[in-house]
Amino acid sequence: MMFEISFEDGILHHDEKTKRTNYLIVTPVRNEEEMLPNLANDIVEQVIKPVLWVIVDDASEDRTWLIIKDLERKHPWIVGIKSKHPQRSEYANERYACIVEKGFKYAIEYCRKHGFNYDFLAVVDADVRLENEYFKKVIEAFKSDSRLGIACGFVFEEGMSLNDLKKSNIEPRGCALVLRRECYEEIGGFRGHSNSLIKARNRNWHVKVVPSARVFHRRKTGSGRNYFLSAGKAAYFQNYHPINAFLTGFYYTIRISPLKGLSYLNGYFGSFILRKKKMEDEEIKEYYWSSFNRLLARFFKRLKML
Repeated sequence: MMFEISFEDGILHHDEKTKRTNYLIVTPVRNEEEMLPNLANDIVEQVIKPVLWVIVDDASEDRTWLIIKDLERKHPWIVGIKSKHPQRSEYANERYACIVEKGFKYAIEYCRKHGFNYDFLAVVDADVRLENEYFKKVIEAFKSDSRLGIACGFVFEEGMSLNDLKKSNIEPRGCALVLRRECYEEIGGFRGHSNSLIKARNRNWHVKVVPSARVFHRRKTGSGRNYFLSAGKAAYFQNYHPINAFLTGFYYTIRISPLKGLSYLNGYFGSFILRKKKMEDEEIKEYYWSSFNRLLARFFKRLKML
């Protein structure tokens, strides 16, 4: 997919040469004029501030860019960049991963040019709130485990029961993810939330939820328009096994709603029938295709325990 970031001469500026902290942040935004100011306040109020915060504006049509420019004027360690091409992708996860990775590349080059050091890279979505010790607590977890590659705090969502919260935080969520620099480089950059976790585990990195670091997700997961249709299309794109896709759609139909379950199935099997393109990463494709074998293994293991 064609995607570029415009590097304008006026963007690269930083008033302080000293090392602030040892992490940088990338936040992708599109029409986030309501959410971004609150997140900005949380980042500014962090006990350990980032050395750099790059906000990537993905063709916003509201006041988002004006808010970013105002943040730049107030804080020299905040930089806003615009995506050069506004076209949308059929696969939302692919577009998201591409924007974040372009933001990381920009941030890494910025740090190289200005002599700033960093040990961790974070991707933080605009629709979250963070406690002021969030990054302090997450970085402490990294320091206590030299093989910890990816971590996130415990994500709260309004209206979720305690049991559902525990289930949704079994592994790191993508809305406030932190990657160790060595892990990021070894997996070949940011590949999207789930794919980055897969690649990290395949290389014997640990991934972890840090319970003491709290994140508040202001949008309910799956609340976006056509979320389940896009999720089905993304499952096909990533080479998810058809039987697993069917079972997932069936689960959504029973546990969430028939309409959303059918929407997921339509996304997957509609792409399947049309033989649409799949991702090129063979490692990730193999992982998802073999997911059915892992599902069967868990099923038979439970049978033996009965």
